[in-house]
Amino acid sequence: MKPAILVPDVQTRAQLAALRSLGRAGYETHAVSSEPQAMGLKSTYARAAALHPHYDDPAFCDWLAAYVKANAIRMIVPSGGLLSAVRARFAEFSALLPVSPDPAVVYAGGDKIAAYECWRAAGLLDHHPQTLIARAGDVPDLSGFPLPIYVKGGRGADGEVVGVGFHQCLSAQDAQDAIRRTLAAGYESVLVQGGVTGRQVGVSLLMGAEGPLAGNVVVDCHAEPHSKGTMSLRRSEWHQDIYEDAARRLSALGWIGCAMVEYRRDDDSGDFHVIEVNARFWQYLHLDLHAGVDFPRLAAEWFLEGRVPPPIKPRQDVVCRDTFPGEFAWLANALRRPGSKAARLGAFLWRFIDPRIHADLNFPGDRALYFREFRRFAANEIRALHRKTTL
Repeated sequence: MKPAILVPDVQTRAQLAALRSLGRAGYETHAVSSEPQAMGLKSTYARAAALHPHYDDPAFCDWLAAYVKANAIRMIVPSGGLLSAVRARFAEFSALLPVSPDPAVVYAGGDKIAAYECWRAAGLLDHHPQTLIARAGDVPDLSGFPLPIYVKGGRGADGEVVGVGFHQCLSAQDAQDAIRRTLAAGYESVLVQGGVTGRQVGVSLLMGAEGPLAGNVVVDCHAEPHSKGTMSLRRSEWHQDIYEDAARRLSALGWIGCAMVEYRRDDDSGDFHVIEVNARFWQYLHLDLHAGVDFPRLAAEWFLEGRVPPPIKPRQDVVCRDTFPGEFAWLANALRRPGSKAARLGAFLWRFIDPRIHADLNFPGDRALYFREFRRFAANEIRALHRKTTL
């Protein structure tokens, strides 16, 4: 058995993919979550599983320190929730995290405003939406901003994010109101961005101090994401210009470890705009695994053994989907739009049996989890429908 690695937040499909990657590679994986129903706790790739206090519980860091010591944990797979929870004790756990040892770099990676300010200082505002930063008392002129306008909460007064702080606004006046509400909620500043069109694109990267060590590019198969904004059906499709742009942006941030940079790309012109950095594993990580870019395993080998990955050429046109809830949510949106509902429903059903399409949860060696989670999803949907019909 290879060294012990702790994988938190295994209720998410990103961390589940990391767990599967590391377990398949022979690491002693410890799946942990604060949610008893977290799907990764029952994965066949979890060598051990445990529940822990919620991240906002003061006891969490003590629990983590004790668990690490008792189980000889050599690495912790970072998630956004875990990094936030250990912020005050980052120095205690940094030797176990495959990220920069500098907390300023680590926490700037999850700060949209810090990223924007870094890119502006580095002259990287090409391929960037029209943007401004608003602070308390500001009344910015948004008349020239393309719609919709996005208002995104930045830093709280204590340096922490203090809530969701995300608004999609269909008018300049709505955006002004959202700015006021967000600042009143405790944010020190907000990022305001004009809308950009195009298909969603994600660039996945493992960054070392010398630059990219491995990468992949993924595009949304749907022209528009569903209402929750995720790429519920996506394929590997290489775009060198976007890949190089993402690598420059992460290098400017000084990022070490794995991250994903999100873009929108116009199919006709090829123009693209950066949306944000996800400084953690990303929802479509299963597709990267199927495309041959095994980021969690590569990161573990690099971090624990100093092994630099050989050049990897991702397999192209590999398709993977978030069947539920993602594709079900896409279908609900698609059936509300003008056009042939029968064609959309037929395409949705065909994807269940198309052997070329992978499903996130239906992973080799762990397929029972897919059917268990589908039963739970269906039961929840039936209960929700029953509540609506009885109101």
